[in-house]
Amino acid sequence: MVMPDTSTDPSTEVSLCNGAGTTALVSTFGARLVELLTRDRTGTRSNVVLGFDSESEYRNRVNLYFGSTVGRVAGRIENSIFRGGGLEFALSPNEGDNHLHGGPRRAMDRVQWDISEIQGDHSVTMRYVSAHGEEGYPGVMTVDVTYELTADNDLIYTCTAITDRPCPVNLVNHTYWNLSGDATESIVGHEFKLLSSQILETDAGLLPTGRTTEVHETPYDFTSARTIGSDLPTKGTEPWPGIDSTYLLDDHTPMEVVARLKHAASGRVLEIATSEPTLQVYTGNRIPNLSGRSGAHYSAGSGICIEAQRIPDSPRLPWSPTTVIGPADEYRQVTVWRFRTD
Repeated sequence: MVMPDTSTDPSTEVSLCNGAGTTALVSTFGARLVELLTRDRTGTRSNVVLGFDSESEYRNRVNLYFGSTVGRVAGRIENSIFRGGGLEFALSPNEGDNHLHGGPRRAMDRVQWDISEIQGDHSVTMRYVSAHGEEGYPGVMTVDVTYELTADNDLIYTCTAITDRPCPVNLVNHTYWNLSGDATESIVGHEFKLLSSQILETDAGLLPTGRTTEVHETPYDFTSARTIGSDLPTKGTEPWPGIDSTYLLDDHTPMEVVARLKHAASGRVLEIATSEPTLQVYTGNRIPNLSGRSGAHYSAGSGICIEAQRIPDSPRLPWSPTTVIGPADEYRQVTVWRFRTD
């Protein structure tokens, strides 16, 4: 069956709000979070995510992935050959020889999703049906994403997927956060704490080597709260001295808060709880100089991604559980972004 190409259809935006003055704007283009207005300690509302004003700008800058749902498989797949869970197949390359974030044309961040349910002014569910063979992936995969804004200022992101034949799935939300409400201010002054003592070691191409690295007494250590810019990596392949690493979460109870981001001047705090075993932390090292939403100027370090996900499949990681699911399985991720003020 050939699925219709809806990639150029106009998107729909849905506004979610609560009685606490928080508003989230989500789009069917890439099932993305476009804007999040939340209060600081004085009650002033500002947007705390990076984005654009129009769908055409998102299309022209798809490789930034602002606010989008990324998949079928997030991250890099070496030489665009997936190997894992008893499967081996070729994928479409879009970062040199490698496959990145689902591919170049019909990845989930660059297609239109359908709205399947709206509950009042607080919840929206979107669906995308990915055809067999799309970007090289086997099987028809049906993905549902729900954004739910609660009265307690929690934004809950729930993502489920089913497939009619074995296929890998590792979906992430690629929102860039800047709690200052002014993206001209770098995130280096944000305070960050993370429940993780190890990262996946990667090579020059940001592919896993098969080893893990202890973060203790390195620039990657956020086991105690500190400002991001107090110790950033100064070596490596990044164009800006930042982080792009997979943090393996330490043992914790289900849906316990595992990360905390704070902007001291505004008092805004973001706490993250998730069902997933890792957080990919990316400090916006490759954001070019450009104009973003409401005329904000963005550049390297304007936002930080804290992406909940599974450990990637790789022949270099034989100890990692596979991301492959079959027709009898359901992929499910729940990530909660909790907004508070200090």
